Amino acid sequence: MTSSLKIMISACELSADNYAGELTKALLKQAPTCTIFGVGSKACKKAGMDVRCDISGLSTVGIIEPIRFLPKLYQSLKQIKQLLRDEKPDIFIPIDNQGLHMECCKYAKKLGIKTAYYIAPQHWHWGKKSDGIKVAAVVDHILAIFKQEADFYQASGAAVTYVGHPIIDRIKPFRDNHKKEPLLAIFPGSRLQEIERLLPTLLQASLRLESELKLQTVISIASPQYRDIVKSLVKKYGTKQYQFHEGSSLELISKSSLSLVSSGTISLEHALLGVPHVVTYKFNPITYWVARTFFKKTLEKIPFMSMPNILLNKEVFPELLQENVSIDNCVKHGKDVFLNQSIQNQSESLWNSLNNGVVADLVATTLLKII
Repeated sequence: MTSSLKIMISACELSADNYAGELTKALLKQAPTCTIFGVGSKACKKAGMDVRCDISGLSTVGIIEPIRFLPKLYQSLKQIKQLLRDEKPDIFIPIDNQGLHMECCKYAKKLGIKTAYYIAPQHWHWGKKSDGIKVAAVVDHILAIFKQEADFYQASGAAVTYVGHPIIDRIKPFRDNHKKEPLLAIFPGSRLQEIERLLPTLLQASLRLESELKLQTVISIASPQYRDIVKSLVKKYGTKQYQFHEGSSLELISKSSLSLVSSGTISLEHALLGVPHVVTYKFNPITYWVARTFFKKTLEKIPFMSMPNILLNKEVFPELLQENVSIDNCVKHGKDVFLNQSIQNQSESLWNSLNNGVVADLVATTLLKII
């Protein structure tokens, strides 16, 4: 039966590409003759997916930020819809990226194609039940990565399987072999907008932290497509020779004693490995003004921006947003969290709350049952 299965996965960002790569390997292990194709990048290709479209370089967050990519994003949406229409897969699996993928799910439903959303829209911590009901109306199955998410979508009328967070699969080997070195890591993000807005400040803060904490700075380059922009900003704002790290973020995190990071999955990776870090983010000023002016009530429901703090329900890892992302603040909070003796206990608490076995295998098993 599995020899004729056609599975379409859509992973539009670098973190989603990693998760999709692990899922592809798990699916091919359980159903070796199935066909897997869709949207992805390097991790998906390496895992054996037939990548028809790579839009990882177009990822943005905000209201104003996507404008420069709109023509390419529109073409990508058309391409995904055409793949759905022409290939008629047995199931469509979007991963994260709510803005694009909700449109794809609506289209798949019109075509009668089953959908299973993996890392679904995060209405469980910033939306309303009515938002969850809208997702449930166009998605056949939710593969929930958090227990709170599973509960929310079940209450919204969706078919849900709690599978656990895919980050667990990637982190396990590094928790077993975890030795810190006197390194200060900078993770400026996996989106162009993040790198441009954050890296200059993080670079200048790192110089003071290096001196005061006796650490050596290493700068992470999330993808080869960002190598030139990172190095050009380092040349412009840096005053010394820096080390660069390309490849698995977890390799660098597991060695680091302190990090300055852009808000995102990278923060959860740090927290689960027990590495002190400061979370930063800067939106386009217009995006931030619109959010503060017109979405004030929604924002008031979100006390924290990083997932570790959301799950722990307290600010264990310092968060700096917008104008608070300053050199002085990065240095002050960097020193504070570096000296925080409770980090390891908080890391264990998070690990125990998320650990749910081999997540990719469970997702693959669930998907094959749904089909």
